[in-house]
Amino acid sequence: MSTRGGIGRWVGRNPVRFFSVYHHWDSYPSGLGKTLWDLYHGHFKKDLEAMLKALIDDHPAGWSSINGADFNLPPGYSEWPNQDTLCESCGKENWRHYKQYYKGKKERLPARKHWNPTNDVLVLGHSPVHSWENEPATGPKCFCHGGRSEKGSVVTEENASGIGCEWVYAFDVKGGKRLMHILSSYCDPKGEFAGEKMIGAFGCGDPKAIWKDVEVVDLDEKEPNWKRIEGR
Repeated sequence: MSTRGGIGRWVGRNPVRFFSVYHHWDSYPSGLGKTLWDLYHGHFKKDLEAMLKALIDDHPAGWSSINGADFNLPPGYSEWPNQDTLCESCGKENWRHYKQYYKGKKERLPARKHWNPTNDVLVLGHSPVHSWENEPATGPKCFCHGGRSEKGSVVTEENASGIGCEWVYAFDVKGGKRLMHILSSYCDPKGEFAGEKMIGAFGCGDPKAIWKDVEVVDLDEKEPNWKRIEGR
């Protein structure tokens, strides 16, 4: 699900302050949090500055997703499935399932007997079928390379909750320790849902939400229980 979040640098507390880039998909701790942990220990070989340069400085427009990505492949936005991806049920291209594409492609619509009886948009009788585990290997999907070329946008404690971000991972080095602050947003303390976890939706959230530092992870210690952190 599109749990929105941020990847950034820790600035300070009282109030919590951070400087980050946007991350769109699966930004909860067991998703993006674990991915960041694995990248630090794996691909970036515990070089935190190199990791932050790659994730923040080199990609200021932020990310669609870095989860499950092969960082040995170049970053860039790619859409899967796209219009020409083949349906695993009938073997036809995605676009052929939908009535609205035929006119523009100057193709004849399938006979009406094949259409979905309850939804005449589906002219092959069904929606295209894809198994996500069959998605081809891709590099991390950013919004500034490949199929997207958006400008940089800074996500901070002042605007993050208003655009729907629920989690932020802010990195810091203190006393020689490499730390990842896991931050979560909570509804306006003076509002109707005071103290409840702020849930973002469709790019919107509670602009008056506050951020709490729910866990500080030492990147060189034992891997934390991500599900436990999610429940806080």
